[in-house]
Amino acid sequence: MKKLLLVSAMALAAGFSYGQTIIPKVGLTLSKWSGDDIDDAKFKPGFTIGAGLNMPLGTGMISLQPEINYIQKGVKFEEGDISDKYTLNYLEVPVLVKATFGEGTKFYVNAGPSVAFGLGGKNKWEEGDEKGEADIKFGDEDENSDDLYIEKGTDIGLQLGAGVIVAEKVIIDLRYGLGLTDLEDNASVKNNVLQLTVGIPLSIGGK
Repeated sequence: MKKLLLVSAMALAAGFSYGQTIIPKVGLTLSKWSGDDIDDAKFKPGFTIGAGLNMPLGTGMISLQPEINYIQKGVKFEEGDISDKYTLNYLEVPVLVKATFGEGTKFYVNAGPSVAFGLGGKNKWEEGDEKGEADIKFGDEDENSDDLYIEKGTDIGLQLGAGVIVAEKVIIDLRYGLGLTDLEDNASVKNNVLQLTVGIPLSIGGK
């Protein structure tokens, strides 16, 4: 543990020595559930908003980028005139390692773990002319409530992505989030999210 703390401190010190960039961003998501207990899942659109802090590790092309994002995940099921949509809202914290290439217009790849904390959600359904909805909560089910419950409020995943930095003014990021933990104790159901965001890099340190 002491070695891990020392390495983290050295990485942060290196980042602050060579300048950092705050990246506020906003974008769209396409999400669905996967797993052995899921059939015919379809992508559900949503959105995400948040910010990252890019910290160069020395003078090379490698940097560390922790983020904090509000993100919508979930799934949609359709069959005939029946539609069932689940929207799950999370506060997500990825920690990415980024490798950047090129001059002028730059390209990068990034990857790293993430942990997301469930905030709640909404289930909406339609069957013919009938419609309904219910709130989604995380945790143990309340038998006296009409809400829907998802047992696991913490969602651990792996994020893989790439992007382009245009003239140091705009960042376009395409990323896939692969869920590693199930949403339920006794079912194989995981979140998967494709997200496309646009960010504005704001320098906060000298080089």
